[in-house]
Amino acid sequence: SFALRDAGVPGPAFALAESTSGLLEAAEVMGYPLVLKPVDLCAGMFVREVADPDQLRAAARDLAGFPVNARGQRRSSTVLLEELLTGPEVSVEAVTARGRTTVIGVTDKSTAGHPWFVETGHMFPAELDEPTRRDVVATAVGAIEALGLDNTVTHTEIKLTSGGPRVVEVNPRPAGNQITELIRLVTGIDLPGVHAQVALGDTPSADAVPTGTGSAAISFLLPPRAGQLHEIRGADAIAGADGVVDSSWKPQGHHAGAPTSNNNYLGHVVVTDPRPGAARARADEAIASVEVVYADERVSA
Repeated sequence: SFALRDAGVPGPAFALAESTSGLLEAAEVMGYPLVLKPVDLCAGMFVREVADPDQLRAAARDLAGFPVNARGQRRSSTVLLEELLTGPEVSVEAVTARGRTTVIGVTDKSTAGHPWFVETGHMFPAELDEPTRRDVVATAVGAIEALGLDNTVTHTEIKLTSGGPRVVEVNPRPAGNQITELIRLVTGIDLPGVHAQVALGDTPSADAVPTGTGSAAISFLLPPRAGQLHEIRGADAIAGADGVVDSSWKPQGHHAGAPTSNNNYLGHVVVTDPRPGAARARADEAIASVEVVYADERVSA
């Protein structure tokens, strides 16, 4: 964040603090609403909008109650506070090798679960007008250059605010949540493979080929609440639906968590369409057609 700010790359106002008192002091200067983020977790864990000091204290307390991550590593006590950016979010997928950045494309994102920011779906390529796409790509490339990243695949998340594109995160790795699979379906480019190539010092193969697919999208099923899963009603019908290339669901007996991070998905569906911009609606429609039934509901279901 400091490197991007110093280079003039637009992003949110931010502050770092080691304690709740430090966070409260920073928030008083910045003004609410704000977004609280851990600096060393993933999948949106504990990322939360806070609207006042009480919510900030509660969010900090919840995060402090998770001192060791899922890999058994002790977490950093540093917490990031950011200005809340409003607007659609996209990500720029790119390859930088030997100082030259090649943009593969732009992916869109949807989120749900306020005050959390849980990702509910993606589509590649994002449906953007050309001036917006140029601005987004230029912002991402500027961020990559400001950070001095080289010989890597990057996944740069950007908010499309009323004041223009603003960087949320720059990740020196391929995108998660099967975005790389959406890209492969549309362009034929295998970004994890490209990442391995550049890591080995080889010249990456990142040229698109005709696939007949104009857009590809993934939509995720979030748990309505925590509880033991009895079934996902209607899921079997999705696998054979037109355009569906992949679907997967949690089994009976799975203990669903709360819908507060990307770690707690109950399933997903991947859809392709020959038309640009069309796959997202079809993926969302498929997810909307299923019903989550919990074990404590099965008598009346």
